[in-house]
Amino acid sequence: MEQLNEVQQTAVRKSSSDRLRALLMKVGVAEELVMGMSRDELMQRYAGLLLKGTEPDAEAASSIDPELEKARFLHEEKMKQMEMEIQR
Repeated sequence: MEQLNEVQQTAVRKSSSDRLRALLMKVGVAEELVMGMSRDELMQRYAGLLLKGTEPDAEAASSIDPELEKARFLHEEKMKQMEMEIQR
């Protein structure tokens, strides 16, 4: 885990044990094995995946476009305002 950069180390430490279990199972680690691991083992195993470049959430994190999110938020806000006007 020491080989990870500061941001990655912090992210691994802040992740709950359940989240680490889910991430490990997502990449194919057997459920029985994951459920028997201690928190330290979970963190070490997940850190190893990060070092190899096998990160299950990498695609999801990189696929979020901030401009699209902003446009979606503005659209939702406009829809809420229209709903409120209709109710009046």
